[in-house]
Amino acid sequence: MTSLLILATLYLFAALVVIFIIDRSVGIMFPASGKERRVASRRPLPDVPKQSPASR
Repeated sequence: MTSLLILATLYLFAALVVIFIIDRSVGIMFPASGKERRVASRRPLPDVPKQSPASR
């Protein structure tokens, strides 16, 4: 019984480690810090004025 409890604890710990690693790569719950984050620089989109339906 004790060995089964130890095995279950190890599986739980391994699952938490895997979840943490996957979450760090995705960045949902624990986003990476600004130093680690690599954001591709994109040009801003041009401003396009909205046309009202009556002006068509």
